Amino acid sequence: MIETMIAGGTLAQRVQRIQDALRRAGLSPIDMRRAGTLETDVLLPQMPMDGSILPPEIELLEGPIEHRLIVRKNETQFSWFIDGSQKTMPVWRIGVVPIVVSIVVAGVLERDDAGGCTLLPGSLTETISWIVPQQTGDRDIRTLVDVLESLGQEVYDPLDGQDNYQQLAGMYDQVLLYANETAGKTRERAELRAVRFWEESAAPQRTDRWLVVDGQLTADLPNAIGFIKDPGRAHLVGDDAMTLLSLPPGHRTTAFRTTSRARARTHWYQRMWPAEGLDARHALIRIEASGDMSDPDEIDAIASWLMAERVPRPTSDSRWPTLLYPVHILERILKRRINQITTGWPV
Repeated sequence: MIETMIAGGTLAQRVQRIQDALRRAGLSPIDMRRAGTLETDVLLPQMPMDGSILPPEIELLEGPIEHRLIVRKNETQFSWFIDGSQKTMPVWRIGVVPIVVSIVVAGVLERDDAGGCTLLPGSLTETISWIVPQQTGDRDIRTLVDVLESLGQEVYDPLDGQDNYQQLAGMYDQVLLYANETAGKTRERAELRAVRFWEESAAPQRTDRWLVVDGQLTADLPNAIGFIKDPGRAHLVGDDAMTLLSLPPGHRTTAFRTTSRARARTHWYQRMWPAEGLDARHALIRIEASGDMSDPDEIDAIASWLMAERVPRPTSDSRWPTLLYPVHILERILKRRINQITTGWPV
């Protein structure tokens, strides 16, 4: 009889319990635990290009796109920082179908008036979920999914809603590709839970202070911005893009509002560090704020706070040109927790 609940512990301990249950069910999938992570898989294919790469429609808020000097005052009103971390790994294989586990940890870093940084109590979210194509018709995969669900595990189908489901399910690398995308969505949900926790527990206590979400702003929030370190999607094209790519350090672009999305957002770019002799995107970040924001003085103030958050530089992290130091601290906390969960995992 299969256990009805899987106990806590490290990932290795949990997987051992699952494997014992699979063995009792007469299933021995091929071991892939030394395959590494999808986050570092250089063989992972890219998502197919579609219309999503086209720039959105925008409304200019401060006149034409041009450079604005950020007047720095070495002060900040940011008190909270939200981020998530994930580790996505193949564990087994059944036929050509990889069975993937995703570990996601998200939380809120709170900084007090003295500058001390700690996790906001109760904000830490941890999830371990399984990513498996469930509609292949394969009896062994069905058995594996039944075992996982009987042990209380979350199971997601990376190919759910795909028109060419059966074709994709027979393509090993495509399953990994969609599994990695599914893991990213799991992380987004965890980060959104952290946002909601902050909104209910911390935000009402200090209405004069602000939140930085590391990544896109997924909800309309007062006193919050999204900090996009890798602004890969082009919002500006043509002459506006030329202006953007020549943005000097310590400057921002004029702000604009997206109008083609379900929820409008105010955006601007700023260059955090010098980029002479480097890629045109070096140290370039994009800021998202509520679509209600349009006051140039408020935008200037936020841009200045962000410049103040750059130091001390986390130079041990290769992403330091686009990394805020409090976010660096939070990432270290989250990755330490993931390392604890994966203690004893094959490398």
